[in-house]
Amino acid sequence: MQSRTENLNALLRRGLFDIPSYQRSYSWEESQLQDLLNDLRYLPDSTQHFFGNIVVDQKDKQFRTDRGRRLNLFDVVDGQQRLTTAIVLLDVAKQVDEVVREVVEEENLLHPVGERPRLLPQDQDKEYFRDSLLGRSKLDPETPSQRRLEEARDFYLRELKDLDSGLSVKQLAETLRYRLTVNVVELEGESEAAAIFESLNDRGKNLSTLDKTKSFLMYMDDRSSEHGALRSKINGRFGKIFRELFVFSSGHDRVEDFDEGSFQQYHWGLYDGYDSDEYFKELATLKKRLRGLYRDGEHEPIQTRIDDYTRSLREASSAFSALFKPSEQAGRVAEELSRLLTLGRVANVLPVLMASHLEWGSDDPEGMASIVDACETLVFRVYAVDRRRSDTGRGRLVSLAHDIHTGTCSAPSDAVARVHEITESYAPRERFERDLRDPGFYDSTASRDIRYLLFHYSQNLDTELKESASDLSTILSPEFQVEHVLAKNLSEEEIPSSLRGQFEEHVHRLGNLTIASRYWNSSYGDLPFEEKKTSGSQREKSYSSSTIRAQRVLADVPEFTLETIDRREDDIVDFVLDEWCLG
Repeated sequence: MQSRTENLNALLRRGLFDIPSYQRSYSWEESQLQDLLNDLRYLPDSTQHFFGNIVVDQKDKQFRTDRGRRLNLFDVVDGQQRLTTAIVLLDVAKQVDEVVREVVEEENLLHPVGERPRLLPQDQDKEYFRDSLLGRSKLDPETPSQRRLEEARDFYLRELKDLDSGLSVKQLAETLRYRLTVNVVELEGESEAAAIFESLNDRGKNLSTLDKTKSFLMYMDDRSSEHGALRSKINGRFGKIFRELFVFSSGHDRVEDFDEGSFQQYHWGLYDGYDSDEYFKELATLKKRLRGLYRDGEHEPIQTRIDDYTRSLREASSAFSALFKPSEQAGRVAEELSRLLTLGRVANVLPVLMASHLEWGSDDPEGMASIVDACETLVFRVYAVDRRRSDTGRGRLVSLAHDIHTGTCSAPSDAVARVHEITESYAPRERFERDLRDPGFYDSTASRDIRYLLFHYSQNLDTELKESASDLSTILSPEFQVEHVLAKNLSEEEIPSSLRGQFEEHVHRLGNLTIASRYWNSSYGDLPFEEKKTSGSQREKSYSSSTIRAQRVLADVPEFTLETIDRREDDIVDFVLDEWCLG
């Protein structure tokens, strides 16, 4: 291992650089991009800025151009984020400033040969980086890392076009090239490079679990076979995984509740089952098992397990992605999935849905829809209305996912029955109804969940009202609230006679609740029922003119009394029990 200190320009001119397959994809975000720019912008005259370590491994074979020219070729083992960002920034400077462009092109700094640029990232991002980011093609980003590369370029384009007075793009580019120093560490051999990277991971380097998993599997493949027998498969599968996980940027809003680590954890559950000591340590468990085989000299089983695990992970990524694109699903699945995602709290049922999608999503969409419906019932009853802890039923649901994945649970109807059994064990029908009839229902249930319930109740009302009901996502937005039909702050004389002396015991019951816009509720929500019901001279405050069905039907209620609350609660509860009780 050798080391030296030199500026960025000298490092780049040493040859060509590849980001090896076991490395992470590009991950810098705006705060880090801004830090680099500030370092260049405010660097005092006649001083150098230390840019960090760049660990490289020189390959045995040189890169040979079409004309026979030979260039040294390096793998970047550590420091690829910094090196990639520096090249993106230099390319942007070339686009913005004609003098910089002439200098960079004359010195062949970014494109020393026609066949490729100075640096190429991982397999899944090579084409985008070479042809679109640094080239003239117009390719849409397909992975999160490609999107971050695009955002880095766009950020520097904005910043360099609006530099502070007194600092030119040419000066900034020269500072980047000549006044940023790096400590270059050269390794000896690919095996040492993989081992060093694995060591960096274990010391807590800021990588996602998925990044670490890929590097570890490449490392174990190298150790257990000649010349990395599975290298091509691992590369190809992880490339497809990262493309599928672009859903984090393009999928349903609910996907923001999760990340790559969440996905990998859910996959481990359907792949390996549920063990409370292993479910949250899937990579540590995988490492322990493969290293145990390696210590025992069992190289062929290592290869088999790597092949099986990466294949399964690749398949699971497509299922995970599909679940967060409900509009692309077949038949009733789209409607049921959209409804479940809007409700939220889907973490515990995601392994079940992933396994079900893999087993039946294509062949039995109606069966898949019935499973999604059963999961929505579980989430609504157990987590929304009964307010159980977020980990309630997790082990049983993950075990079900594993049984579906392995074929032990062989039909959608069996999966539905299992979900129903779990639901009934934590929120049985009698308990569910008791929760709904709780006199403090308003205070004990989240506003969003009450609106979710009332929206579906509203949809079930008289269809001859003819107005177009508001979209569920709109009703659940901050623009809408739960309204008390009989306002909480009525004066004594405004309270119906049947409720005087016991108003506080009934005002928060489900039968006294409906949905209103935030504006409507703040302006008219405290009015007596009779004033809300009729239009008078201000039509916007009238139940009769409301666009929300659950409000509009109240215009036909002669008076709102204790009997009315009882009757309306019975109606809503009957609907809810029919809607969210299986069997």
